[in-house]
Amino acid sequence: MNSQLHSQLNEHYRVDYQVNLHPPQDVSSRLSPAIEEYIQNTLETTKDELLSIPILSPSQGDDSYPLTHYFVSSSHNTYLLSRQLVGRASAESYTHALSRGAHCVEIDVWPSSSPEGLVVTHGYTFTKGVSFRKVCEAIGAGVDNLGPDAWPVLVSLECHVGPKGQQIMVDILRNAWGEKLVEGKLTDDSEQEVKVSPRELKGRIILMVEYYAPSNFAEVEAEEELEELDPDQEEESTTSDSIVEGEDLPQVLVGEIERGKISDELAALGYYARSWKPTKELIDPRHILINISESKILSLLPTQLDPLIEHGRLHLRRIFPRGTRIRSSNMDILKLWRNGSHVVSLNWQTFDTPMQINEAMFVGSPGWVLKPKAQRLLNPDSRKFGFSAEIVGISSLLPSKDYQDKTYKAYVEAELFHGVQDQNWKSKTVTTTEEGDAVWNEALEWEFNRDELAFLRLRVRENRSFEKDLDLAVFCARIDDLQQGWGLVHMFNMDGKASGATLLVKFEVTVHD
Repeated sequence: MNSQLHSQLNEHYRVDYQVNLHPPQDVSSRLSPAIEEYIQNTLETTKDELLSIPILSPSQGDDSYPLTHYFVSSSHNTYLLSRQLVGRASAESYTHALSRGAHCVEIDVWPSSSPEGLVVTHGYTFTKGVSFRKVCEAIGAGVDNLGPDAWPVLVSLECHVGPKGQQIMVDILRNAWGEKLVEGKLTDDSEQEVKVSPRELKGRIILMVEYYAPSNFAEVEAEEELEELDPDQEEESTTSDSIVEGEDLPQVLVGEIERGKISDELAALGYYARSWKPTKELIDPRHILINISESKILSLLPTQLDPLIEHGRLHLRRIFPRGTRIRSSNMDILKLWRNGSHVVSLNWQTFDTPMQINEAMFVGSPGWVLKPKAQRLLNPDSRKFGFSAEIVGISSLLPSKDYQDKTYKAYVEAELFHGVQDQNWKSKTVTTTEEGDAVWNEALEWEFNRDELAFLRLRVRENRSFEKDLDLAVFCARIDDLQQGWGLVHMFNMDGKASGATLLVKFEVTVHD
């Protein structure tokens, strides 16, 4: 492990979502005098007791369901350290992503003039590559670090090399991963084969081998290159322009790129995720993983939502972002989960709304989360739920870096991300103290139909009279994971790191007849 690079990656891209699941017991957070007085006079508890209560209580993972019954936390272009077109690549990015909870990572392999002839890089761009062998060794080490009881790790392998290079790839994969690599089926029992679960694959690596049929490869590539940018998503991107140090290898040998048939030996390594990128229609062989672009899946939603959900019960589906997301912005992850897609590949360098939701979904999980019952059993839950939140105030919230005054105007915005009933609420605006304290003492109430993919986001925002309001701190959680009652929410800055600020709230969820 490159310890210096690992430290740089943690500094730039680490997130601290675990702090609301496992509150630090040896650190006493500063609370404002007003918040301390409220706790002492109004609540039947103490400051220390509140600080020790987890805000989140996710359900324990059940590993007995078929692979197709789960969502998987997934990283896109895992090898990149920063920007999509001119950044650098490193094998250390894989161990970092796995340590952050990713259970699907991506490798793009191209021919190069390096000694082994293979390089992992973002093809047709100015990004610098890294040795394929080093990447495989890093993934193997990352899986070892997770332990033998870790749920399986999916590796999406996009192959741009010919038969000779593929034989080298197979040798490297087997040498680097050994018995962790799943080769072929686990059992001859046809019934069990269909229902293979994460339990049978603990500590293992499942390879997805990308298939490019010669008749449709050019069509798929052209579609990705011609897609237009999504301006709303691009504007939201918070990707850092700083580039941490990476590894430079010879550039891709474009003239030697061979597209076409995947060798039988390489294909055999992808038994449980036989990856296919359709251009016309979805196909149904056993253990096929449908690889489909963001634009293609969105074009199907208006008329094919129910068939997509049904298809997702039987076959894995991975969604990759449009090729023109050059600023590392991310897809609308909830829209894609809601159509039954299992693996939604995100750019983990960017802490935008989709990444906030992804972190909220998988915090405290083994990187796999069971799908809602409505998707697994096709039996919708018609109950109505009520949600309420009392928001008292915040302590120790620092202003933005470019703000010169010690005090500022702030408000809380609450958002419910729901399948059909998105809702918003905003508090009054108050002036903070010099220490970054504010009291709102307001409450919100929502009613909505049952939705296991409903998420709450709380943002504390700076009210700027003549400019766009600025996000200062954020908290995002799945409604089902919220611990009810009073608690102190640890808020994050807009890079996903603990800001030191805490928000005193009370959450309550009720079932309505």
